[in-house]
Amino acid sequence: MDESLGITNPVLQKLHTEADSIQLYLKEPANLQDPTSLTIRLNALDTYLARLGEILVFTKALKERAQNNYLADNENRLNKLTATASNRQINAFLYEYKVTCDRFDTLYSLCQHLSRDLVTQISYIKKQMETFGG
Repeated sequence: MDESLGITNPVLQKLHTEADSIQLYLKEPANLQDPTSLTIRLNALDTYLARLGEILVFTKALKERAQNNYLADNENRLNKLTATASNRQINAFLYEYKVTCDRFDTLYSLCQHLSRDLVTQISYIKKQMETFGG
């Protein structure tokens, strides 16, 4: 996991380790000339999309729970602060959750984009093969 993110929560660290492995796969170049290879990659992306969707729901729920707990535990102290200062305190506390949600949201969007791109590429190759008798 990229230590520069500053994630100390063990549950979130485990999720970031999973994100790291997904990113490694996404960095692997696809063989754009082989429809079978592209189809296998598309299936892998579909699996990642399903998993990323699960993780997104989970991380958003964790973030909301952490926020609610923080607000309940610190209500008196936060009420004494200005709205801006209060929001800064809350955001500082939620940093790890926000980074985690944002990272998985970005990975999900990237997998969607790559998946659509692969579908287009596979269709193009199949059309070429039909046209040229391959």
